[in-house]
Amino acid sequence: MNEPLHPITQVPFSVEAFSCQKHGNASTEYEDAWAIRGSDSPNRCRVAVADGATESSFSALWAALLVESFVRRRSTGPDFFEDLGAVRRLWWGKIRKRKLPWYAAEKARKGAYAAFVGLSINAVNRAWRAVAIGDCCLFQVDGLTLKHAFPLTRSEEFGSSPFLVGSVQKPDDDPRSHVRVSEGTFNGKDTLFFASDALAAWLLRRAEKGEPAWEWISAGVQTPQDFELLVAQAREEGTRNDDMTLVRLARRAAPKNGT
Repeated sequence: MNEPLHPITQVPFSVEAFSCQKHGNASTEYEDAWAIRGSDSPNRCRVAVADGATESSFSALWAALLVESFVRRRSTGPDFFEDLGAVRRLWWGKIRKRKLPWYAAEKARKGAYAAFVGLSINAVNRAWRAVAIGDCCLFQVDGLTLKHAFPLTRSEEFGSSPFLVGSVQKPDDDPRSHVRVSEGTFNGKDTLFFASDALAAWLLRRAEKGEPAWEWISAGVQTPQDFELLVAQAREEGTRNDDMTLVRLARRAAPKNGT
């Protein structure tokens, strides 16, 4: 398991990211991606998570390029997916530099695919806006209560073949009808969680059984070892062996007087 903890502080938000590869795989085979970035205002933050499809070629690279593109731009809706030309050219340019056998090159020409969720949040008016394609999820939690799940809300909604964002634009591969957008406000006690599909499905299953793991991922995951225990429990309960990614965003505590 790779080092899953990547703490990042963006005033006035505290953001932490945890990740691990499939059991039995090397850390270099991790195919999810996440990115976090402040904007030109200290009161804004952008977060994105993508889940590269194992069946496609160079999906880890595609997932990484997608999340980096989102956090560096200002798009907060479907327009993000309508303007991926530069990112697609960058992906293909990086692939063409590699010396691939003919069969690998042929598969690469079919493109890579990834699920995606991205969010922009403003601390001034406490408003957030999220956009997604596929089954990476956003959860807004107040203590032990799930206030909002997006884009999927029930564990049975997770399937084996969701629509994914492709690195090669194809006539029959139009993402526009598959884009989901959601908006909300952020209470000071809320926490926002971003999860790739296998972890998201497990979190919803636990909540549906009356055994929510929200407190666990809010306060119980602070170290790499904590995240390993969470992943091990999810897999013990039947979650499929997959890369897992969790990003946690909360308001920073106000500094105490004199500190």
